[in-house]
Order: sequence, then C-alpha cells, then structure tokens
Amino acid sequence: MGLPLALFSLSKSSYPADLSWVSIMIKRIFSSIGLKNTWNYWKNKKLIGVNLLLGGLALSGLLIHHRLSPPVTPASLPTEVQKAEPPLQKPSLVERFAGQVERNMTFSDVLSAYKFPRQLVQELVVITKPIYNLQKLIVGNKFELERLSDGTLRQFRYEVDLDKNLKVYLTEEGYKAELEPTEYETRSEFVSGAIQNSLFYTLNELNERDQLALDLSEIFSWDIDFNTDLQPSDHFKLVVEKQYLEGKFVRYRKIRAAEFINKGKLYSAFYYTDAEGHSDYYNAEGQSLRRDFLKSPIKFSRISSKFSRNRFHPILKAYRPHLGVDYAAPSGTPVVAAGNGHIQFAGWNGGFGRFIQITHGNSLTSMYGHLSRFALGIRNGSSVKQGEVIGFVGASGLATGPHLDYRVTRNGRFVNPISIKF
Repeated sequence: MGLPLALFSLSKSSYPADLSWVSIMIKRIFSSIGLKNTWNYWKNKKLIGVNLLLGGLALSGLLIHHRLSPPVTPASLPTEVQKAEPPLQKPSLVERFAGQVERNMTFSDVLSAYKFPRQLVQELVVITKPIYNLQKLIVGNKFELERLSDGTLRQFRYEVDLDKNLKVYLTEEGYKAELEPTEYETRSEFVSGAIQNSLFYTLNELNERDQLALDLSEIFSWDIDFNTDLQPSDHFKLVVEKQYLEGKFVRYRKIRAAEFINKGKLYSAFYYTDAEGHSDYYNAEGQSLRRDFLKSPIKFSRISSKFSRNRFHPILKAYRPHLGVDYAAPSGTPVVAAGNGHIQFAGWNGGFGRFIQITHGNSLTSMYGHLSRFALGIRNGSSVKQGEVIGFVGASGLATGPHLDYRVTRNGRFVNPISIKF
C-alpha cells in the first residue's frame, strides 16, 4: 500500500491543471485494491500491477513535461503587463529675464542683479569686444537673459540700436557672440488729414508722431515753406511704411507717395528708384522735386520779422531796411544750407554776429546771421551740399533773442527769400 499512498500525497495544489486526471487514475487503483481483505488483494493482484504501471508512466511523463517547459520571463508576458520603461529625464528649466539699461548702469551691474558671477563679466567683455563694447551700454536700451537651473548663463541679448542686436550664447565650445539684424514687420499704411493750426498738431491728432511731419515737410520743402505757407484749408494724404516689432509700432520708413494741397494748388510726390539705384521723389509728370534752393533753411519755426525796405529796428530804435527774413527758433536749432555751394565767409560780422555766406550757381548767394556756433568742418572755402547743417540758431551780434537772419541775393541784389522763384 506504500506506493498508492505516495501517489495520493501529490495534492492538486502542486499541479492543479495537469494532475486532475491522475487523481482519477489513483482512485481507480484504490478501487481495484478494495482494502477489504487479503483474499481480494491476491485475487486482483494482476489488475493492481497493471494499474500501478499505467499510473507511474503517466506521472513520469507529467513531471518531465513540467521540467522541460521554459520559465516565465517579462518578455513572454502580454504587452499590458510588461514592466514600464522609466520616464525620460526632463530637460533643464530655463528662466528668462528682461529689462532696460538705467542711468549709470554697467554690464557688471546687469549680470550681478541676476546672480551671475563677476568673473563672467570680463569673459563676455573680451568675447564681444571685436564686434561691440559691452562696457558702454546705452541708457534705455533693452536686454534679455536666459539662465539655466544650475545658474549658468545660457544667452544674453542686448539692443544695440533699432537695426541690430548683440547676441551672446553658450555652446559646447564656450560662449560666442554675434550681431543679428532686428526683424521687423513692415506695413504700408494710409494717412490723411486737414491742417488744423499746424502740421504737427494735425498729425498728433491722428495719433501719428512728430517724425512723420518732419518727413512730409522735407519732401515738399522746395515748394512749400511750412513756416509761412500753411492755411487752414490745406489738406494732405500719404502712404507710409511703418515698422512693427512684436506687434508694437517702432518707426516710420519711407513715405512711398504723398499729395499736399496748399493754397488750392496740388503738389504730388512719388518715391522712385531708377535703374542705377538712385532714389528720389518725383511729381506726377516725372520731374524731380529737388530745386536749386530750399524754401527755408530751418524747419518749423515762425517768422518774427519779414523782408522790408523800411523796418523799425528794435535795438537801434530807427527805421532802416531789413533785407531778409528772421526765423525765431530755440537756441541750438540746426540751420541748413539752402543749396549746394562754397563757403565764401564764416566768422564774426559786426551786428550779424557769427555769420556764414555761401555762393551758389545761377548768381545766387545766401547768408545766415546771429548763429550761436558753426557746424564741424565749416570754414572759408569749404563746400557744402543742400540740406547740410552749417550752424545753429543763436543770438550773437545785435539780437534781442535767438533767431536766424536769413538773406538771399541774386546778381548782387537782395531779394525776398520767401517769394523768390527758381
């Protein structure tokens, strides 16, 4: 009975699926044994032997099958129960800062304010020196910084001017520097208005800046004296290029086309570049707007004294000719040459104070008195171009206040600068 009992001791918990039919076989063995009396045992001796042999063969085959089966590994498990891969490491966080240069602020102050080491200052100054001097920051200019989570400077960008930025950035070889152009969005926009008080006032009411008034007046400066000629009924329209950065207006570029009606007369201007690359303004007939003389050598002032053959002099207290036009303007206002020519005289001239006389073609001469100082390079015999700054408004000589005494002669005779025709 030892062998049947040993077989029975293999419980279902050890081999639950594979041994269920073996359990049935063992039961048949016990049933064949009977266990009632010895006579039954010997009587069924042959049947017992056959059953024991069959049971042993079946059990041996099951054990061999179990030992030869491959072990369970993670690769053999279904996809949904395989071990998940570890998550990718997150990249280093980047902190971004922005500001602008304040008065007396140095590059060292900028980096120190954002916890960068002082030795980094000298390193970056040396790297950028061939293209820009970081020791001379301009008040009001903007800058941006990027800092890694470990405190390393990743990038520094500085606004050099409206056209370019300095960029310093970290690479595997260290820091590098370069100048990069500012990328603007350029839009062509239409502007129109009727003169109210002045061109400046009118454009300001249209939410435009003073620079647009200066640009427009310069285009028509050969035909219209914006100090004296404007009338309330005058009006204008123009198409101008505007540049935007990050959606904000930054500056005007070229006025592409303009019309100005002054005292009922239409003046037009179109910006054109010829085949040789020369650009200028032309009227509707294709004629250049440039003339030999500007209508005025000073922009946006007022006339304090007109051309007269018999004017009461405020200092001499006597009537005498005033053969020019006085333009009242703040001291230091730029004065430009009315046309191309050569400096015949630049120096002190009695009651005219600091005085410049220029000879032009067509027997014309222009004179500029009561200047506070001369522009750099202005001296006897030097040449000047139309629109070039030659001096600055002052009150030198016999003058009650800062103004420009402007005079013109043709063939040696004084003519009214406002009414002169070319």
